[in-house]
Amino acid sequence: MKVFHRLVDPAVARRIIKREASRVIKVERRGIGEAQGYIARENIFSKRDIPPFDRSEVDGYAVYHRSVEGADEDSPVTLNITGEVKVGMKPNMEIKEGDAAYISTGAMIPRGADSVVMVEDTKREGDKVSVYRSARPGENIAHAGSDFFTGEVLCPEGSIISPETIALLASAGIQNVSVAAKLKAGIFSTGNEVVPPSSELGEGMIYDSNSYLFKATLESTGLVEGHILGIIPDSEDEMLEKISSYIRRYNVIFSSGSTSAGFHDLLYRVVEKLGGNILFHGIAMKPGKPTFFASFRDSVFFGMPGFPLSSASVLRYIIIPSILGAYGINERNERYVKIPFRMNTERGKTTVIPAIIGRKGAAYPIYGESGSISRLYYADGFIVLGSRKTFYDSGEKVKFFEMRRGRKELLFIGSNDPLIERVIYDSSRNPKIINSGSWGGLEAMDTGEADVAGIHLLKDGMYNRFVLERKEERDYYLVRGFSRTQGIISREGIDSFKEIVRRNLLFVNRNKGSGTRDLIDFEIRKELGEDFEMENIRGYLWEAKSHAAVAHAVSQGRADVGVSIKFYAEKLGLKFHKIRDEEYDVLVSKEFMNTETGKRFIHSLKGAGKYGSEFPGYRIPPECGEIIG
Repeated sequence: MKVFHRLVDPAVARRIIKREASRVIKVERRGIGEAQGYIARENIFSKRDIPPFDRSEVDGYAVYHRSVEGADEDSPVTLNITGEVKVGMKPNMEIKEGDAAYISTGAMIPRGADSVVMVEDTKREGDKVSVYRSARPGENIAHAGSDFFTGEVLCPEGSIISPETIALLASAGIQNVSVAAKLKAGIFSTGNEVVPPSSELGEGMIYDSNSYLFKATLESTGLVEGHILGIIPDSEDEMLEKISSYIRRYNVIFSSGSTSAGFHDLLYRVVEKLGGNILFHGIAMKPGKPTFFASFRDSVFFGMPGFPLSSASVLRYIIIPSILGAYGINERNERYVKIPFRMNTERGKTTVIPAIIGRKGAAYPIYGESGSISRLYYADGFIVLGSRKTFYDSGEKVKFFEMRRGRKELLFIGSNDPLIERVIYDSSRNPKIINSGSWGGLEAMDTGEADVAGIHLLKDGMYNRFVLERKEERDYYLVRGFSRTQGIISREGIDSFKEIVRRNLLFVNRNKGSGTRDLIDFEIRKELGEDFEMENIRGYLWEAKSHAAVAHAVSQGRADVGVSIKFYAEKLGLKFHKIRDEEYDVLVSKEFMNTETGKRFIHSLKGAGKYGSEFPGYRIPPECGEIIG
């Protein structure tokens, strides 16, 4: 008869369960109305700009802002009305200085107009309109792609689809998505002494609490659909019959009881007779040692201990993280805390003890027996004592496993770049990316708001090195990234800012605070002189938030020219005139660098060269991912 031949370490048990659970998770297509809480199994891209065109936010007159400079109640400006733009029509006129076109809310902005004056601030007389208020560029206009743009990732693969995600997908016209199907879990208890809560409790009998604990805990993840199947007595024939049907009906089967090495514990033998491959029988963990895990062709089987605390500890500490990991969710639910007094443990086994966190952050253990369920009710989580020691001293730091969902794995604030986004999504399934520009990223790192920031800031002929001299003490590293080529993009082949000004071409600019905006201003002054008025470039005040937004504006004819990276020029078939190669580096929080996600980020950054063929205009140096200072 088999007993516990070799106990597996908890970390090994997690890896085995994650691997096998990943195998039985299916992919399905769901309508977005039914996809809330599911995990996306593909990157979902926007197929259009939203708004799809520059549109008016009010009823009024579309004008070029210089036409109404200085207009007020006492000195109105009179303009020629050249037409009307209604909702649903494409305007065929161009607004020149001194012109205006009546426009309805939601209607497309005609070419040449860069602002809309509200009808309340005007007075029309025939084909003339008097304007009693000046307007700034962009006023009362919702720009195309200002919400999101063509090709933008609306929902990255591996992310949880939220109500807000669903609204985003609906606004982009996306109806169906590929998601990871929920695991269907069949749950039962075993033993002649176990009865359902609805029964009278006879002598020597106990109520089945484990089935309900398993179902509630599993369903709290949002990834599992639990089904309570009842109680099977200690009968080998009855176990064979019922479990045979369960492994065909469910992806995952949970049982409690009949797992230890005693004579009457039949379950693992029944699983073997049904063709199950027992991957481990026993975990080097206290409580939870008797747990076994088996795989079938289309399902997996968990044999859980009968004692509630023992099975709950395995479920919370081993199984739930493994299932989340199988879906691509890696939680930060372990940290180190101090213990207020000496705690003894058993060498060779990981010990998990329910605990409460005090006001000052120390973890206070709640002692009791492995059959106690009330300890879980009060616990904030588990103290985890390692297997290499026999005791931990008062005030010593130990691992603490929190019983709640973790925060975002990675917060990025900084300069927009498609390659760094690929690196981020390779290292974290649940990141948040804020494209604030290089200066915004630098500020976020100074204040501790971000884990990672991307920058490409030129000073004294060098990129980014000046950040090492700004502060004597920094809480972040400057890490080498890669080089990329910036240039002028157009449909015609524009090669200078002089040509843009000479031909009065419509330019789309980048947002203030971005490194590209700094580059644009530097190049304009270099070509046209320090005293050149920037606003003499038509469209200079039109700001796009990303390289992709600039490229799409030019590609779609909403602008004649802009500055972006070579990657997008080639992707959209645009003409490209190189300005310069620049260095794009990253700032990484020292604290984040030491986390598992931080280590994965650096590892992914060092391996960015594997994407070279996908990102024209980039050069990945050998020192990519190395700390500069």
